[in-house]
Amino acid sequence: MKTTKDTSAAGNGGDVRLTGISKTYGSFTAVHPLDLTVPQGSFFALLGASGCGKTTTLRMIAGLEEPTAGTVHLGDQDVTALPPYKRPVNTVFQSYALFPHLDIFENVAFGLRRRGIKSVKKQVDEMLELVQLGEQARKKPHQLSGGQQQRVAVARALINHPKVLLLDEPLGALDLKLRRQMQLELKRIQTEVGITFVHVTHDQEEAMTMADTVAVMNAGRVEQLGTPADLYENPRTTFVANFLGTSNFIEAEVDSASGDEIVLRAGGGKLILPGARNSAPTTAGGKVLVGVRPEKISLTPADDAGEIPEGRNRITGRIADSSFIGVSTQFVVDSPVCSDFEVYVQNIDRDARLRPGAEVVLHWNPAHTFGLDAAQSLLAGTVGSAGVETVAEEVAR
Repeated sequence: MKTTKDTSAAGNGGDVRLTGISKTYGSFTAVHPLDLTVPQGSFFALLGASGCGKTTTLRMIAGLEEPTAGTVHLGDQDVTALPPYKRPVNTVFQSYALFPHLDIFENVAFGLRRRGIKSVKKQVDEMLELVQLGEQARKKPHQLSGGQQQRVAVARALINHPKVLLLDEPLGALDLKLRRQMQLELKRIQTEVGITFVHVTHDQEEAMTMADTVAVMNAGRVEQLGTPADLYENPRTTFVANFLGTSNFIEAEVDSASGDEIVLRAGGGKLILPGARNSAPTTAGGKVLVGVRPEKISLTPADDAGEIPEGRNRITGRIADSSFIGVSTQFVVDSPVCSDFEVYVQNIDRDARLRPGAEVVLHWNPAHTFGLDAAQSLLAGTVGSAGVETVAEEVAR
């Protein structure tokens, strides 16, 4: 079945809109009041650690949880008070929930038959073709792999032509290789059918691979919303910076700010921060948490420091440890500004002098530097720590 995205609807006719929506369980707030719009036809991900409220948010869209406050709109329709079966949505769960006694054809046809539709063959065949399982139609679920079973669950959900498909950790039960294959498959299916997908996951690679837009959730709030590239390159909080990959942080002080550049002092040296990538106050003497990703950094033996081009941010250090991880080597460097600086160096003609104990210079393009508010980061507590989950937090997951 080959379809194209329906762009005929004007305005927000097919958007999912959450307005002031929240959910509490007794004294515990699983989802703080939030406003969120999922554009029609997009692949949208709710990303966060266990207990952050992402699944609770999804279940409120589905009608499986009643909001404590706020409204849910699907297009122009307020569905807040509607039961799940009256909403134009379908949900795919981590447990595929296929009927073991029915073959694949009948599993996919189930929703149509339940609605009293007699002639189902054409629609089922088209849906099985979409998920590339046409030749498996007469097999039972136990005869398929986990990835194939997941595609059957997607086909069964899509055959009723919902306005929105909700996916709750759909790939969590698959092994790594199969999960990566299914990421590409789900993105292909969403592109072909053109309906809105809202996907809940704790896996940042999964969200970044598939989604057009990602909402990073933390403690019942949306910490940051944006495209995968924007979230990775321009995190606005330490939580986002560390949840999406790894970041090195340097506590620095504002020396001066002029034009598009902010000059910072750290460990007796100077660092340049682009103004466009800074979310901290720039008052002289103010504190900034400078961030840089491990793969953006180059390592040069201290003896060759004179060969480093001018204009690059640089700090000195000593290699404390190294780990070969295939495509690259991961170094941990002790420096005056950060005791555990991580650097990833691709294994292409790597300098043999880069080994534990070696004195080195870490340097990078200032454009790859981002700045965060140091005061807010301290208030937020330990970066990336999920904390201890209470029973209510587990429910909120």
